[in-house]
Amino acid sequence: MRSCQVVRLAAEAVLIGAAVAALAAQSPPSLAPLVERKAVIASQLARQVAFCSSRRDTDNPAFQGCIDWHSAVHGVWALTAYERATGDRRFSPLVASILDVDKLKREREHLRQAPLFEMPYGRAWFLRLAIERHRLTGSNDLSDFADEVALSIRDYYRHRPIDRFSGAYDSASWALINLFDYARQRNLADVQAEVADWVKVNFDAVDPKCSYDLERNEFMAVCTNWAALASRVLDREAFSAWVAKFIEVNGLPAPIMDPVAHHSYGLNFSRAWGLWDIYDKTQRADAANAYAEHFNRGFAPASNWSGSYGAVGHWVAQFGMFAIQPLFGPDAGR
Repeated sequence: MRSCQVVRLAAEAVLIGAAVAALAAQSPPSLAPLVERKAVIASQLARQVAFCSSRRDTDNPAFQGCIDWHSAVHGVWALTAYERATGDRRFSPLVASILDVDKLKREREHLRQAPLFEMPYGRAWFLRLAIERHRLTGSNDLSDFADEVALSIRDYYRHRPIDRFSGAYDSASWALINLFDYARQRNLADVQAEVADWVKVNFDAVDPKCSYDLERNEFMAVCTNWAALASRVLDREAFSAWVAKFIEVNGLPAPIMDPVAHHSYGLNFSRAWGLWDIYDKTQRADAANAYAEHFNRGFAPASNWSGSYGAVGHWVAQFGMFAIQPLFGPDAGR
C-alpha cells in the first residue's frame, strides 16, 4: 500500500515540478525569488511547526500541541501539506501518531458533545486538514469525522445571520471557504450549492465598509478573504470584474511593517492567501506583487514566526505554510 503511495507521489511530483517551472516562466518578477526559495522556506516553517506539534500543551486526545486545539489542527495540516508539496516524509511518523484512530474517536465525541467548541474557526481548519490528508494519502480516514464537522458548520450558519465583516475566530469568510472546498472535494453537492448561495447573497456586492482597519491588530484577513471566497463561486470573467470594482473601492492592502500585537504577526500571511487567489484567477500583476510583499514581510525576520512560543511561535509558521503552498503548483496544499 505504501509503495503505491510513493509511486503516486513521485508521479505527482513530476507534474508539480512542470507546473512550477511554468509558473516561474510566466509569473511577474516579484514572484521569482519566492519560487526559487520555496523549498527552503517551507522546510524552515515545517521544522517550527513540528516542534510545536510534538509538544503536549493540552489534555486533548489527539491535538495536544501548539497551545490550543485549533493551532494543533492547523499544525497537523501544515505538516501534511508540506509532505505533499515537497515529498519530504520526515514528519510523517509524527502526523501518524497524532491522527491515531482511538485518539480521533475521542476528539469526535468531544465535538459532538460540545457543538460550539471551536465553532467555526477550529472546525474550518479541521476540514482543511481532511482535504489535505485525502490529497496526500488517497484515503478517506478522516472523512466520516470531517463530514460531521462540515454539517455542523452548515447548521451553524443556517441558524444565524452571516456577518460578512466578522474576523479572527468568528470569521465567516474563512469558515465558508473551507466548507465550500471540502464540499467540493467530497462531492457534497447540496452543501456546496448552499454555501454558493450564501456567498452570492452576502459577499457578491463590493462594500466600501470592508476597510482594512477591520483587521487592525488581528490575525485573520477580512477583505481579501472576501475575495478568496468570491473567487470560488464566480467564473473568471465575473470575478475579474468583481476584483476591478473591489480594488477601485478598497485598493489592495499594504503589508504590516511593524506589528504591534501578537495576532498581527500572522496578518501578512493571511492576507497573502486571498491576494494569491486574486492573482491566480485574474493574472493581475498588482495582486501578485502584493502577495509577494506580504509574504516577505511575514517571513522575515524569522522571529515573526519562531519567536516567543506563547505569542507567535505556536501558530504563525502554519499560516506561512498556507501562504507558500501555491508556489509548489496548482492547488498544492489548498
